[in-house]
Amino acid sequence: MITKEEYLKLIPEINRLRNEVHLFSVEEISEAALDDLKHKITEFENANPQLISPNSPNYTIAGGVGEGFEKYTHPSRMLSLQDIFSLQELKDWEQKWENYLEKKDLSAFEKYQNQKNQDLLDPVGASKPTQPKYICEPKLDGLAIALYYENGMLQVAATRGDGYVGENVTENIRQIKFIPKQIQDKRKIEVRGEIFMTKSDFTQLNKDIADGKKVGKMGKTGPESVFANPRNASSGTIRQLDSRIVAERNLSFVAYNVKVEETENALTNTNHSNSIIHKS
Repeated sequence: MITKEEYLKLIPEINRLRNEVHLFSVEEISEAALDDLKHKITEFENANPQLISPNSPNYTIAGGVGEGFEKYTHPSRMLSLQDIFSLQELKDWEQKWENYLEKKDLSAFEKYQNQKNQDLLDPVGASKPTQPKYICEPKLDGLAIALYYENGMLQVAATRGDGYVGENVTENIRQIKFIPKQIQDKRKIEVRGEIFMTKSDFTQLNKDIADGKKVGKMGKTGPESVFANPRNASSGTIRQLDSRIVAERNLSFVAYNVKVEETENALTNTNHSNSIIHKS
């Protein structure tokens, strides 16, 4: 395990590398290498919770607002995924959120505990406690986006940014055929999801860039301008100041969260704030 001094030196370096990826689509080291550095931070913090830095990558979100884009303040904070590498880390994650729920809403916590401890009959008649239920889905690595609809029309699309303030990329998002510009529901709706590029589309894009048919990194063509991975290609595309470039790249979209603003009975499904991604 790293020392306190190594921990404090590693934090700004990890944050710099994360910002290079999220803001500029520049990958100085591989994703696996960056994950390994972040895991060292996590191990130290799990063993020394009293020494956790407020600047820790586990408690801050990489990114910000790039030049040339208007700022957009999210009505509610957009959080990021937390990596885990073992069953014990999964158990620690669950315990952390149970502790958070207990402090945040005691009545909801007690209801959760009662449900968790309630005895159910299994098919052979023996009793067993109710376990929390989870939804598992593949991790699509791209760019987090929030879509805001009102009166059935897409009004604003914004990147996560620092979680509080993102980039208004509405015109670019309108170029993605998988994202509806109009829906039947007239209420205020927020849809959160991931912009990504399939491997086949990524391969074709890099081929076109290398052949001089399309522009790549820094608005240039040729083999030196191809993207390192689909994640960087997706992020770099959405941050284009020319929406015509976005239109010619085949981006995809998947939604993971929907929030409907109503006067009562507000509907919110599983939120990114208590989601994880397991890496073995």
